[in-house]
Amino acid sequence: MSLKTLINRSLIGLGCAIASTTLLPESAQAARFSTAATDSYFTFAGNISGTSDIRLLSDKATVIGFEGFDTISFIDFDLASLQIPSIQSNFSQATLQLEYDPVLTEPANLIPATSDRPVNVSVYSLTAPFDDVNGNGEDINYGENGENAIASVSVGDGGLYSWDVTSLVQQWLTSETPDTGIALSGVFDNVNIDDRNSYASFYPAGATAGLAPTLVVQTVPEPASIGALLLLGGGLAIARKRQSIAS
Repeated sequence: MSLKTLINRSLIGLGCAIASTTLLPESAQAARFSTAATDSYFTFAGNISGTSDIRLLSDKATVIGFEGFDTISFIDFDLASLQIPSIQSNFSQATLQLEYDPVLTEPANLIPATSDRPVNVSVYSLTAPFDDVNGNGEDINYGENGENAIASVSVGDGGLYSWDVTSLVQQWLTSETPDTGIALSGVFDNVNIDDRNSYASFYPAGATAGLAPTLVVQTVPEPASIGALLLLGGGLAIARKRQSIAS
């Protein structure tokens, strides 16, 4: 093997190494898509509330002896704009974002959740289409003792909260006719602190003062695009090295 051939092969390896360490992190930045909920409502004791347009609520009533008087919120999304091949094939992660505001409990004289009296709010899928007329109280896929919760978050002080709903949204994106409704419930996993019920109060669909329920979907670049960038980076590195040797 000639010295020239050996040098060229070494430069090829060096060029690929440089490309993989400098181009890959930059090219792998996730693309983000967000969509707000199209509708939402909450139920108390199984009845749809007339104030669902100003707040969503979730409490821990069953934990302190009010079985059957739970407050459960339901949210629906339209993912038609996200059901395209470039997103479906490169889907990476999805999060549900809600804004908790204790002020939303004041009109009904409810006790807001705080860091000292938090409410664990879990996300569950529905076994039937979203129904803001008759309600979905019997359509929640709780599982045994809430084991089917997709994600759970402890809600205390006001602010933005996020639930990882990647597994659920992945199913939505690949289904031809997905039921894109979810339930927010505190029926399971809450602790009785002082025999006082507290509420997590979120902004509903269509909210303007705060963040409406929002689904954030992240994707990664197509593998072919990353490969092309790596080859380009390697080729540029080799060309520069050859020019340096020739001079």
